[in-house]
Amino acid sequence: MGEPKSGWSKLTPAQQKTLQPLANSWDSLNTGQQRKWLEVSRNYATLSAEGKISMHSRMAEWAALSNRERAEARLNFATTKELSHELTATEKKAKWEAYQSLSAEEKKKLTDKGSRPPSGAATATRPVAPQKLATLPTPVTASVKQPKMPADSRTGRDNALTTDH
Repeated sequence: MGEPKSGWSKLTPAQQKTLQPLANSWDSLNTGQQRKWLEVSRNYATLSAEGKISMHSRMAEWAALSNRERAEARLNFATTKELSHELTATEKKAKWEAYQSLSAEEKKKLTDKGSRPPSGAATATRPVAPQKLATLPTPVTASVKQPKMPADSRTGRDNALTTDH
C-alpha cells in the first residue's frame, strides 16, 4: 500500500477503505504512526469478512483511546508477550478459556486488582539491555586537602571559620 503521505486525502481509495476507522485522527498521526498503520493494514484485502470486521473494530477502539491509555495498552501488550514465553501453547489456551468463562463481574475484579502502570514519565515497554545504559561516574574517594589558613593570632582559630573580625 505504499509509503504514507501526509494527509488523509493523499491516501489511495483502497488505503482509505482499509484505514477508515482512523479517518478522523489520521492527519494528527505522525509519519511513523502512519507507516505503522499502513503496515498493519497491508493484508486487509486478504482477510475474511469476519477478519476485516475485527480489524476495523480494533482500529476504532485504538483510535478512541487517549495517549495515556495507548501507552498503558502498549505496556500491557509487552508484559503479556514476555509472560507468554513462559507458557506452552496448551497452558495459554487453558488460561484463556478459564478467563473467558469468568463472569463480567469476576473479570472486572481481576482488572481492578491488577497492577497499575507508573504515572508520570513515559514507561519503557521492555527492559533496556545493560550495555545500552550509560555508566554513572564513580565519586573520587581520594581525600582532597583544603588549603590551611593561618590562625588568627588573637583567637587561635582558623580565619576561614571565623566570622567575627
